[in-house]
Amino acid sequence: MNAKTKIATCCALIAAAGMVRAAAQYQTFTQEKGKYAAFDASTTVTVECPDEAAAKWIASHYAEWYGDQAPKVKPGSTGLALQEGDEAYAATVDDSGVKVACRTLAGARWASYTLRQLAIAKRGTFKTEGRLLPVLRISDRPHLAFRAVHLCWFPEVRPQQIERAIRLAALLKFNYAIIEPWGMYESRKHPWWHWPNPTMTQAEVRRLVAIGKDIGITLIPQINCYGHASSARGCTIKHAMLDLQPEYEPLFEPGGWNWCLSNPETQRVLRELIAEMHENFGNPPYFHLGCDEAGAQTCPECVKTPNSVLVCRHITGLAEFVKSRGARPMIWHDMLLARGDPRWKGFVHCGNKDTATLADTLTKDVIICDWQYSYGNMKEARSDWPTMAYFKEKGFPVAGCPWRNYNAMKPMADYISKIGGFGFIETTWHHLRGKAWERMYQSAAHAAWGSVVSHGASFQISLRLVGHDMKVADYLDTGYLNYQVPPGWWVDND
Repeated sequence: MNAKTKIATCCALIAAAGMVRAAAQYQTFTQEKGKYAAFDASTTVTVECPDEAAAKWIASHYAEWYGDQAPKVKPGSTGLALQEGDEAYAATVDDSGVKVACRTLAGARWASYTLRQLAIAKRGTFKTEGRLLPVLRISDRPHLAFRAVHLCWFPEVRPQQIERAIRLAALLKFNYAIIEPWGMYESRKHPWWHWPNPTMTQAEVRRLVAIGKDIGITLIPQINCYGHASSARGCTIKHAMLDLQPEYEPLFEPGGWNWCLSNPETQRVLRELIAEMHENFGNPPYFHLGCDEAGAQTCPECVKTPNSVLVCRHITGLAEFVKSRGARPMIWHDMLLARGDPRWKGFVHCGNKDTATLADTLTKDVIICDWQYSYGNMKEARSDWPTMAYFKEKGFPVAGCPWRNYNAMKPMADYISKIGGFGFIETTWHHLRGKAWERMYQSAAHAAWGSVVSHGASFQISLRLVGHDMKVADYLDTGYLNYQVPPGWWVDND
């Protein structure tokens, strides 16, 4: 095959950028077999974009990534055709240089990330003296407009891990990251609302938000406003507030898993926390209110009011408050589906007949985040998602949210696209290390952007580039495991 042809290894590398899918209507990639072109200070990159910031952003980041071997960047005409959408881009590489066409700064970023992951060091030298790019032609656009990862900031998670996860998500062409603080957010308004010495400080949040803005990923804050009020996993019986500060017991249901919805102080506190966090995150266009896996209200005041009224009043009030701040509220879906309802057999449904009435009474601009994890069969692959169709038919914007059910990710993204859903959110929970993290990120990126699954080498390249951007110097911040051999394994216990 001496004509232009698709090359498997190159496809695998580009798939890390969330890109190649053979015969896809929204993506094409061809390469001159075995041919490479210089990508160094002798190379000119011509950028065609109505937004003047695009060429400037590329030039600035080339200088950061490549130093004195950075290619020259200039605006100009490329003659490249673009597919539909603000995030679409096209690029060519040959001996005459590199051409990039896009409509927005977002498209310029995605093009740059793709080429960056394809670039390799020139051969035959002791140290890197410029790079090479395969001779190629790309036309690309995303499968879904809203592509997010959901990240949990546990006490056991180091801030560096969160930054790595955010940077890696952007490199894989996610454009949003939902940050859930598990008792780690430093509230100045309510300093009792976290574990001692929280690492999710307001200064750190502002720093990460600024990084996200630069690299093309918007950070969305989350507060659990119904269940999960302990800011700790239920399996631990920890409570970020009541274990250390029992005087705040009136804000929570007995046991502490739920917020007390009949207490007017609960609404006041949550609104103040929402306002503080939303402002600290730079007033993003979305705010996640949580609301999953709540238990029944049991306190003597809550039981005086029908559960359907109590829950609807609470969640609707907070959703309206979020909207008053110019943001769209998001909630998890499960409390809006009743346990025992035969329609949802085999799907996640954690509510009761009262909380399920929210599907009829909740304002329809709340984004429903439908998490379906294929419990009992993580290898399941299916083509329909009736719970998502249900919310769409009710008039809600709905996002599909997988976890480690890798085979379901691409069909879920396709289904969301088919029904005109809102987007795709990959949840990660306690897996920001290890093989599961790699598989979640790669499979979800390929589903949301629209490409095939690739081999592990592409993840290694992406993760290493993130480390270079962070200028990591700590052994713990390399690879996807903290240790090659866990501490204590070498001790002779005989």
